[in-house]
Amino acid sequence: MSASSPERRLQRVQHIALFDAVSLIVVAAPAAAIALCTREWFVATICIGVALCGALELAGRRRLQRRAANGLGWLCAAQLCCLGFILFYAWHLAHQKLDHHILALLPSFTREQLAELFPDPALLEDFFLGIQRLTAAILALVSLLCQGGLAFYYLRTRPAAHAVFAVPPVIESGPPPLPGQPPPLP
Repeated sequence: MSASSPERRLQRVQHIALFDAVSLIVVAAPAAAIALCTREWFVATICIGVALCGALELAGRRRLQRRAANGLGWLCAAQLCCLGFILFYAWHLAHQKLDHHILALLPSFTREQLAELFPDPALLEDFFLGIQRLTAAILALVSLLCQGGLAFYYLRTRPAAHAVFAVPPVIESGPPPLPGQPPPLP
């Protein structure tokens, strides 16, 4: 398989950055609004931070579009900050005590089945804590792979960006069209 040209690679980075930034904003902004409404201040702070990371990634993409190679640094910083926020949330989730009101939210049929499976309430609490910690571990792992992988990919794109931006852009100049005449075709 042949290596792609630096222009194509940089174009691919811009598409990935746009998709990732919009995804972060679309998921984190409504989650922040819901967390603020329910007065979950810690979760709201994390969600706002992740949404700001999406905005930072958009800013890095705009820098790349303006032929500034330091846009890749912005993209990497956005990914690493997002990774930090998500890992901090996963750590918090793994160490958070179980909310005992969660059982009251379950349907009575489910509560009866859980009571049969776990006659000792301590075992049921340990089961829910295990699920909570497993969720935190999966969240941390997926974030490490996703955000860490993107940061690594952006860093590996630096030589391509320097190669593309070292060549001055081609600007075609010609006389302006006369009034009333259509512009010349390229």
